[in-house]
Amino acid sequence: MSALAARQREFIEAIFGEGEPPAALGVYRRHVLANLSGALAATYPVVARLVGPAFFDEAARRFALAYPSASGDLNEYGAGFAAFLERYEHARSLACLPDVARLEWACHESLNAPEAGAFDFAALAEVAPERYGEIRFLTHPSLRLVRSPHPIAAIWHANQPSRDGTPDRGDGAEHVVVRRDEGELRVEAIDERAWRLIAAFAAGATLGAAGAEPAALTGLVADRILVGFDAASRA
Repeated sequence: MSALAARQREFIEAIFGEGEPPAALGVYRRHVLANLSGALAATYPVVARLVGPAFFDEAARRFALAYPSASGDLNEYGAGFAAFLERYEHARSLACLPDVARLEWACHESLNAPEAGAFDFAALAEVAPERYGEIRFLTHPSLRLVRSPHPIAAIWHANQPSRDGTPDRGDGAEHVVVRRDEGELRVEAIDERAWRLIAAFAAGATLGAAGAEPAALTGLVADRILVGFDAASRA
C-alpha cells in the first residue's frame, strides 16, 4: 500500500470508524454524518416520522458508519437502508418498518427515473395478428413494484404532510405499484392478480405468457404503465 493510500484509509477510518477521531477531524466527522443523515431523512421521510427524530438520527448514524457512501451523488445514498433496518435490533418491534423503507426507496427511484415517450400505436398496428402472443410490452422507466405482508401503502399515505399518521387500514398484505404520472408520484395498492400481471410484463414476459385480457391491457396502456413494445415483435 502506498503512503497516499494509507493516508486515505486512515482518513476514512477516522470519519466512519467506531472510535473517536482525532480532535482536528471531529468537526468534519460531525458535518459529514449530519449531511448523510439529512440525505437519508429526505429519502425516507415516512420512516423518520414513524420512529421520531432521536431514533432516526441514531439509526442514520449507525447506517452511515456501517455503510459509508460510495458515491459523491447523494441521490444514490441509502439504497441499503431497508436491509439495515431488518438487522437493526432497535427496530424489531416495528415489523413493517423495513418494507415501508423499501417503498420509500421505490418512490425515490421512481421520481429520479427518466421519462418515456408516447406509445407508438401505429407501430403496434403493424404487428401481424399471428404474432400478437410474441409481443413484449415495455413498462414505464419510473415503474416500481413492492409487496409486503403489511399495509405499507396505507401507512405511506397516512404519513404524508397533510395527514395525521392514521392509516385507513391497520393490517393485511398489500401489492403496491409506484410510478410517476405527469411528473407526480403515484403510490397505489392494487389487487394481487393485477400486480402479478404488471410484474410479468416488467420481467419481460410475452403477451402470450402473461395472458392479459384486452380490457386489462388497454388500462395499463391508458395509465402509461405500458409505454411501448419490443421492436423485434413487429412483422
